[in-house]
Amino acid sequence: MDGKRPLRRHSFILILWAEAGALPDSRPVWRASLEDTQTARRYGFKDLAELTRFLEQQTALDLPNEKL
Repeated sequence: MDGKRPLRRHSFILILWAEAGALPDSRPVWRASLEDTQTARRYGFKDLAELTRFLEQQTALDLPNEKL
């Protein structure tokens, strides 16, 4: 090993769009999808909170207990 930390990187294409709410006066709901640029796998999200949880999980996976 040359003493360098391994590169940890995720690369996604993000698509966001708003869908009308179920009721005439309701606010639109933001939907999202991500496409992994390395695998072409697509992930769909019903709202921004779900997207955020996914990104938090992806960035927490397999990180060593070291200071960055």
